[in-house]
Amino acid sequence: STAREIKQREEIESLAFNLERANNRLRQLDKQKSEFVSIASHQLRSPLTSIAGYASLLREGNYGNVPSKMNEPLDRIEQSARLMAESIEDFLNVSRIESGNMKYDFTDFNLREETEHICDDLRGVALRNGLILLFRTDLSGNSIVHADLGKTQQILHNLINNALKYTPKGTITVVVRDDDAKKRIYVDVLDTGIGMNEDTLHSIFQKFERGDKANTVNVKGTGLGLYVALKMAEAMQGTITAHSDGEGKGSRFTLELPRVAS
Repeated sequence: STAREIKQREEIESLAFNLERANNRLRQLDKQKSEFVSIASHQLRSPLTSIAGYASLLREGNYGNVPSKMNEPLDRIEQSARLMAESIEDFLNVSRIESGNMKYDFTDFNLREETEHICDDLRGVALRNGLILLFRTDLSGNSIVHADLGKTQQILHNLINNALKYTPKGTITVVVRDDDAKKRIYVDVLDTGIGMNEDTLHSIFQKFERGDKANTVNVKGTGLGLYVALKMAEAMQGTITAHSDGEGKGSRFTLELPRVAS
C-alpha cells in the first residue's frame, strides 16, 4: 500500500512538472507571437504611409496634371491604404494590450459633447449609405468622465462605424444617458441592422470574431475592433455590453463609464 502511494505521488508530481513546463512553453510562444505581430505591424506602416502619401501628391498635382479618369483609381488606393492602416492599428493595439504596454492619459472631459461631435463627423457617411444617424440625450446630471479622451473617441468611432457597416437600411440612434444613483454614464448605439443570435452575442467581444451574417453585409474588418474597445473600456473602469433581439432585429451596443461627481 505504501509503495502504491509513493508511486501515485511520483506520477502526480511528474504530471504537475510536465504541465508547468507546457504552460511555460505556451507563455513563451504567446509572447513571441505578440512580439512578431508588433514588429510585423510596425514594418508595414512605413510602406503604407508612402503609398498613401504618393497617392495624395498625385491627386494634388505635384507630378503634373492628373486626368479625371485617374480620380477613381486614386480614390481606391487611398481607401485601401486607410483600411490597411486601421487593420494594422488593430493588431498593434492587441499587441500593446496583451503585453501590458497600452498607455492611458486620464483627463476630465464632457462625454456628451465628444459623442455629439463624432456623430456630426459621421453623419455624412451615414447619408452616403442611405442611413439616418440621430443623436439624443437623456441626462439628469453632468456628463463629465475621467478617462482617456483619445481612446474613448476610438471606442465611440468603432461602435458607431460598426452600426453603419452592418445596417443595410434604416437608422442609427446614439443616446447619451446616465444613472445618477450609480454615478455612471452610458452611450447607447442602437441600429436597425442585421442583429445577432445568442451564439454571436456570447462571442462578439472575442478576438477575430464577427457576427454570423457580417460577411454577407460587409466583408471588411479584422474582427479585433470590439475586443480592443472592450479592453480599453475596462482599463478605464468601464465596460461595453451588447444586446439584440435576434437576427434581422437590430443591435444595441452600450459603452459605460464612471461619471465624475458634480
